[in-house]
Amino acid sequence: MDLQERVLLKKADRQALYSLEPPFPKTNFLMELSNACNHACLFCAHQKMQRKTGRMDQALAFDLLQQAYDLGTREVGFYATGEPFLVPDLADYIQKAKEIGYTYVYLTSNGSLATPEKIRAVIDSGLDSIKFSINAPERKMYAFIHGRDDFETVKEHLAYVNEYRRECGRDFKIYITGILTRYTEHMREQYAQVFAGMADQIVFKTVYNQGGYMPETDTLLKCNCDHETYRRCNLPFDAISVTCEGYLSIENADYENMLIVADLNQVSLKEGWYGEKMKEMRRRFMENDLAGTLCDGCVNHALRPAKPLTAEYSQIQEYVFDDTLVRKRLEAAGYLPDQADPVQEKELVYVPMVADLLHPGHIHILKTAAAYGKVLVGLFTDEAVASYKRVPYMTYAQRKAVVEQIKGVSMVVPQESRDYEQNLRKYHPAFLVHGTDWREGPLADVRKKAIAVMQEWGGQVIEPEYTKGVSSTAIQAKIRERERS
Repeated sequence: MDLQERVLLKKADRQALYSLEPPFPKTNFLMELSNACNHACLFCAHQKMQRKTGRMDQALAFDLLQQAYDLGTREVGFYATGEPFLVPDLADYIQKAKEIGYTYVYLTSNGSLATPEKIRAVIDSGLDSIKFSINAPERKMYAFIHGRDDFETVKEHLAYVNEYRRECGRDFKIYITGILTRYTEHMREQYAQVFAGMADQIVFKTVYNQGGYMPETDTLLKCNCDHETYRRCNLPFDAISVTCEGYLSIENADYENMLIVADLNQVSLKEGWYGEKMKEMRRRFMENDLAGTLCDGCVNHALRPAKPLTAEYSQIQEYVFDDTLVRKRLEAAGYLPDQADPVQEKELVYVPMVADLLHPGHIHILKTAAAYGKVLVGLFTDEAVASYKRVPYMTYAQRKAVVEQIKGVSMVVPQESRDYEQNLRKYHPAFLVHGTDWREGPLADVRKKAIAVMQEWGGQVIEPEYTKGVSSTAIQAKIRERERS
């Protein structure tokens, strides 16, 4: 299986895999020897990580390697949220894995610290493949994306890896991966030119909200060619992700330990993998019942606060969206307009509303929309509302006067029918935000059409969770009940 096939397998539809107790993984075992990193990639949550940096206890790591091997695992990678070449005894872990019997041991590195001495050490210890993560094929863009001007150094180190392979005669693979953003997606061919003959394979991945920690990916970095609205994830069923503290996580990019399901300092790897917390998360994945978890943001492109699965292992008790760091970097590089200027069309966010009886659900929707850009409320006219429900209490003019005063709303325009197509084509928004309540009921057909229309220009539909326990319909029912009493 080549690298591209491995990448695609992580989100492929694998129905035979989905159960509460899947077979113990034979591959896809990632061990985070350290969560420290010397780069600050634009799309990576490491730049805003609050978790303390540290290194895994070697005795624990060796024990977990043996446990996984005894359970049938034959491949292991020594990286996750950190840079593996920051670990002084990295070669010892590779050697230990090979001594145990692992058939495939691999690394992913930004390459800036992969000096000739370190390369020789890991290769001589038995490394089977090394992958350089190079997220732009030229120096200026590389420095912008990586946050470090190491492009030429990385090229030199990559050249040495090739030189040492020829010299030592060992049969190991050399790969390059490029995480593409909307600023680099046009550079694929340049990779082939710049790195010709320096890798066995170059694989591209479009940037996404890995681990759920970077929802700003969808608003600020997502490739124009990426129209994904749902991302299947196989990690809870086919991947072992161990943090440097010795915790078992759902996700290998668990920057704040918010997806921990077991403490492997206290229970065995087998107990953690088949434990009740892991099984509960598998059930939630199978039913797409992920609200309140970081996984929801990654799988459903959602923008909602999340809480840790096991509170005692995370310093953060609620993860709230904040795109300040990424936005500032984009502004400094000249990729975003000045905040005093009107927001460009690509950042327009369309929010359809009746807003007759305002409640917390409306505010939640508008707050979510404001995080994506300039909010344009499509306010249903009285006639449009009457076409599928009762005539509103307030007139269009009255409702408009109220909505215009809500923080974050830039403009209110009339929505003259229950079908959004006319306004979507007129204003061409980058995002359409609507609560999940329209997935069923009188607007289900409207939703289906709106998604299709938005996809024509790469627009995205965002669906914050409908606020349970409060709705205009319920409030109206209470009013009528009181009027009768």
